[in-house]
Amino acid sequence: MKKLSIFFSNSKPFPQLVGLFFLFLVGFILASGIPVFLPIGYDSPAAIRISMYLQGAAQLLTFFFPAMFFVNIYQDDVSQYLSFDLHGRKWLLAGVAVVIFLLLVPINDWITWWNDQWNLGPLEEPMRKISNASKTTVEKMLSLTTTGDLLFQLVVVALVPAVCEELFFRGALQQILRQWFGNAHVAIVVTALIFSLAHGDLYGLVPRFVLGLLLGYLFYLSGSLLVNLCAHFFNNALIVVLYYLYHKDVIAMSPDTPLLVPCLTTLLCTLAAAALFALYFIKKAENDS
Repeated sequence: MKKLSIFFSNSKPFPQLVGLFFLFLVGFILASGIPVFLPIGYDSPAAIRISMYLQGAAQLLTFFFPAMFFVNIYQDDVSQYLSFDLHGRKWLLAGVAVVIFLLLVPINDWITWWNDQWNLGPLEEPMRKISNASKTTVEKMLSLTTTGDLLFQLVVVALVPAVCEELFFRGALQQILRQWFGNAHVAIVVTALIFSLAHGDLYGLVPRFVLGLLLGYLFYLSGSLLVNLCAHFFNNALIVVLYYLYHKDVIAMSPDTPLLVPCLTTLLCTLAAAALFALYFIKKAENDS
């Protein structure tokens, strides 16, 4: 790998983008073949657990391995390029990012509700089927209610996607686009759009785009992928825990249903999140510049 990185290290952004896309395509094809040889099912606890293993494998093939292979080929210092900074200050920023994500839950629910009201015309029926199928899959996958299953879900459904997607989208793609456009903000917006589209659900397009924007700026301003991994994991883990509580009959409302808290509460939470973001991320970036 070291010899390959020396050969490719001076390549321009476009060839890097082509290389990353090629690696993604290979991984995607391999992941798409998993259901052919090992059918995914949800008709029993054992089948659900196997399906979760396969979903985790698909994440690794589609995002993790392409991103890591790309970085090892095109970059001399992998840890520096991916900003794997584990200093105490970065852990503080990661904690603040988690609080920000928690405070943004109310506004995210409103955005999700608004996006779900879209009328897509001729695309309405097929897109609605895709969206409903995705929600059904998630609910079935998270329907097991033992403590062991909860821990397993937190790893496979929350941690693995957080690591894989952040390595690919922020660690690799966003940095390539930043070099290509010469503008970090454009790179963040484009990466967020690709991140959202990659999930294939137009009825979740806007909230995932907003999520991608926030994750993009967290990475850009903090200079650490650790912050992103913690925030993304929390976002996924919250869904996992809510489904666990729902299937245990602790809460009555399905996590798919937006909570839609009062507008004043939503506004105050959003303002608090914005204040934390400005204080700990924007101000830090200004001080470091």
